[in-house]
Amino acid sequence: MNKSRLVYRKRLANDVYKMTFDTDTCRFSRPGQYALIMIGERARPYQVCDYDSNRFTIVFKVRDASDDALARAEFGTEYESETGLGNGFDVDTVPEGAVLAADSMGVSEMLELARTLLIRGKRFRLVLGYKTKEDIYMVDSFRHICTDIEVLTLDGSNGRGGMASDSVRKSDYVCASGSPAMLKAITAKASDGQISFSNMMSVSAEEGGDFDVALRKGIVRCSTEGPVFRLNEVNWNDQALEHWGNCTM
Repeated sequence: MNKSRLVYRKRLANDVYKMTFDTDTCRFSRPGQYALIMIGERARPYQVCDYDSNRFTIVFKVRDASDDALARAEFGTEYESETGLGNGFDVDTVPEGAVLAADSMGVSEMLELARTLLIRGKRFRLVLGYKTKEDIYMVDSFRHICTDIEVLTLDGSNGRGGMASDSVRKSDYVCASGSPAMLKAITAKASDGQISFSNMMSVSAEEGGDFDVALRKGIVRCSTEGPVFRLNEVNWNDQALEHWGNCTM
């Protein structure tokens, strides 16, 4: 573990916070990897939306006492952390015109993926889903990167109603992150792609946020072969959903 120091905090929406940490060693190499932060005696996994050689930024929803303690931390507070963990999105295999889809559980890590695709000159379409208009966050951050953006809410309060998966077609190649319900729906519709279970790690009932993932080749640990998996490799029929608890957007 390395020392990371809190240097920025902002409340983005209902119980959603953005926090940036300076760190001597930042090991991220691709979007979709995650960070572990020690809060008390627990190492908690967090989704990362931005990083460079000496800092990283997380966006998270406060769900328990540990998240609340982190959200209330004072500037300059130091934490033990590990960065660049897990297998992220394989950007080289993302084709031109792919769809990036996320609900409020996965919005943040789409930002670095979008930046990486833009740098490589690959066009893409972005679909973001939230519960209500009041829950929307980070959309302005994407408008500097992508002009083809669709924002949906479950209750239709921002215009079109539905989940992010409702804008995915059978022919689409999709990179997605979010709730189990959305990812499962996308898997049934898209022809190919990659899906991230990173934010499910933060709400997993298992120790350290790690859990078994059912693939067509067998059972693997999320931290070992994930949190990003090829869409067609995931076996939802054998997925044990109980380790995610009440995991909704």
